[in-house]
Amino acid sequence: MAAAWGGRRGARGFSAAAAGAGASSSDEIRILDEPAREIPRWLAGFAALGMEEEDGGYGGVVVEEEEAMPAPMVRALGCDVYVGYGGGVAVERFVAWMRAEMEMLGVPCVVADRRRCRDAPAHAAACAAMDVAVVGVVLVTPGSLSNPYCVEEIRMFVERGKLLPVLVGLCRADCNAEDIVQKSGDLWERFGGHLWKLYDGAEKDWREAVDALSKAEIAVEVDAGNQRNRLIDLLEILTSRLGRRAMTEAVRSWRAAAYPELPFLRNAGFVGRERELLDLEAVLLGGARSRGKRPMHMAEVDAYGETAFLNGVVCISGPSGAGKTELVLEFAHRHAQDYKKVLWVRGEARYLRFGYLKLADQLGLAVGDDLSIVAAAAPSRKRWIFHGIESDSIAKIRKELTREIPYLLVIDNLESETDWWDSRPVQELLPSACERSHVIVTTRLNRLQRIRTFMLPNLTVPEAMRLMKGMRAYGSQDTLVLRDIEKNFRSVPLGLALVGAILSSELAVSPSQLRQAMYDAPYRAPTWEEKDEPALRDNPGLVQLIDACFALLDEEKAGLGTAAAKMLETSGFFAPAPIPVALLAVASGGGGADGERLWKRMMRSLHISCASAREPSNSSGRRSAEPEALEALLRIGIARRCTQAGCVSVHRVFRLFSLKVGSSQAGLCTIRAIAARASVKEHADHVWEACLSLFKLAPAVAVELPTQELGQFVTRLVVPLAAHGAAAYSSYGAVLDLLAEATDAVRAEEERYVAAPSRRSGGDLDPIVYHEIVRSRAELLKLRAKLMLRGGEYALAENHCMTAIGILEVVSGEDGPETDAANEILDQILKVQLDN
Repeated sequence: MAAAWGGRRGARGFSAAAAGAGASSSDEIRILDEPAREIPRWLAGFAALGMEEEDGGYGGVVVEEEEAMPAPMVRALGCDVYVGYGGGVAVERFVAWMRAEMEMLGVPCVVADRRRCRDAPAHAAACAAMDVAVVGVVLVTPGSLSNPYCVEEIRMFVERGKLLPVLVGLCRADCNAEDIVQKSGDLWERFGGHLWKLYDGAEKDWREAVDALSKAEIAVEVDAGNQRNRLIDLLEILTSRLGRRAMTEAVRSWRAAAYPELPFLRNAGFVGRERELLDLEAVLLGGARSRGKRPMHMAEVDAYGETAFLNGVVCISGPSGAGKTELVLEFAHRHAQDYKKVLWVRGEARYLRFGYLKLADQLGLAVGDDLSIVAAAAPSRKRWIFHGIESDSIAKIRKELTREIPYLLVIDNLESETDWWDSRPVQELLPSACERSHVIVTTRLNRLQRIRTFMLPNLTVPEAMRLMKGMRAYGSQDTLVLRDIEKNFRSVPLGLALVGAILSSELAVSPSQLRQAMYDAPYRAPTWEEKDEPALRDNPGLVQLIDACFALLDEEKAGLGTAAAKMLETSGFFAPAPIPVALLAVASGGGGADGERLWKRMMRSLHISCASAREPSNSSGRRSAEPEALEALLRIGIARRCTQAGCVSVHRVFRLFSLKVGSSQAGLCTIRAIAARASVKEHADHVWEACLSLFKLAPAVAVELPTQELGQFVTRLVVPLAAHGAAAYSSYGAVLDLLAEATDAVRAEEERYVAAPSRRSGGDLDPIVYHEIVRSRAELLKLRAKLMLRGGEYALAENHCMTAIGILEVVSGEDGPETDAANEILDQILKVQLDN
């Protein structure tokens, strides 16, 4: 049975009462169709065009058959779109994707490969669907022209004016009967000939069907590089013919979606890694494996066995700067059209869970939690309520990734196999049965349990030289210098790419001058510790190169290198996410009017650097504007433009370097910039990073704000951030920890302020400062009371709320609006306690 039945309630199919050719019962007789015709070996080449021989016929979407006849026949008679197809895995994948999208749009459809229908009821139901369908979609591959069912479907829908052909691996010009018979053209000289004989019908009918494809008013041509776009075209045509305006608008909104799938544009300087790309394609898409040495790490096979691997999940392992992200980025750009969306999640320990839950926005899922709902769980299970709510949200995302709609999920730079907030295994985030969707994880870890792991090898010497030289030609002496530099980096691609960016920039530096600048640069060996990043700790050449970059910038223009170094230092205190230029400008400029002016100049420089490598010259031949620090970092490759408008990114190695050699003053400026200009909706990751630094959740970058500024930061950003995390994404693990740490930090700051030496000597409290800090603690307690009420912890909820009311009665008065709001929460808590 090969008919797959799709409709509003999902895919269903017809089946015989018993499996097998001899299935029968005492009260009925099943009439089975003649087995499908065996495909000649000379047609096996169609696999290259999306066709594969399978079980004596062509592949199809196969579902379990249903025992009762009436229900499938009713479903067939109610279908609006009939989809006929026949041919290999590539076609099956596209058909399954199309069927799932139509089901989401609410279009009743029947999808069938009639060549694989094994009994009369299945054929009868398919024919009934063909008779009533408003639109007949026929997927045509070269092999379809020898398929009697496909030819019949083309002829029937042409006669009724309902045909919508989808040409897979073909174009209209290829659909010429005379060319096929005469084997004319590159396509048919191998696969053409008397296909009408295999069709086993009249040659005239066959010719009419083939020529009808070239004359069709509308036809969709699909190949490996445009599947997503052609599917959108197909759905637009279908919904338009069905006259369903709302569905047409839904498809158009998909096409118009402007959300940047990938964090960076395609790297025009990508070098090597073709074997690794072939291996990725082989594992995920069924392509051909690379020949010769492969980077696949097979240690796990001995321990767990091949069958223990998660299907459709691959890991890329390698040290920092090895090019893991660039490899995945290249794969994603090459194969983005094979997926509905590319979902990119940052795998840094403190951001993984929250970033994963935010995928719901891109998948169109609702995973948030209503804080007004009161839990009624048994007392012994209260502590699991939040865990369960968050797990349910994760399960929704996992389920979406296991459907027939294909997605590519990338988890970049995974730092740990367990979650940083609650130590849950990262495998809980990964779908366990990916059929259409795929997952790629990049990590510095040696391997991940139950995941196929690629160990990324070093670039070969020719590849390393090509990465440094680019398109420039060098003499033998310069080539030897570059080879010496390459040895200093231990073939770390990040350092090689930085050398190439410097040599191609406007610094006008030769390889020998660059090497000399590296020798002259100070190596900060005393600052490195055993726990520090090996790419920096064990790679003095890379550290010297980074320092040399700023020295060369200072030679280009006095103070430029210092300004660029300060900007890099500031970037280290932002989250590992695209950094808005506006925030970076204010943080680098120390805030105020200087920060505003710097922001405007940086935006202009960013625009110029995006448009051209060089600025235009004025009439006197001089450059119209001096390069700014941001432009300099972009030119030499330390900063990188993002696909997100107005944002730049800095590689982890450069950020760690800046944190190691920088000062806490840069961190204070960054947090002040975030406090003044950031919003929870647009800059949630950077607000999280500021919270981690302020509340000692990330001690390596701890920063302190003055009392009044801390209170304002909590009221303006921390409380909205926590409320948004719970209400929009059910991210309770991080939210509860954040609120607890923030409450303790505010309480400690309040005590320090009251007990300051100036207070003990008779100094008065500044009422504005004091009210700001205690009001922020009351807001934290009110939100915690709401969360505890949601989780069924009524005693804790009452305690938090009573404390908040006591504070607000002092600072806002007993009849103040903030006090009234807290009293309303308390009334709800007391009512729930009485009801229970």
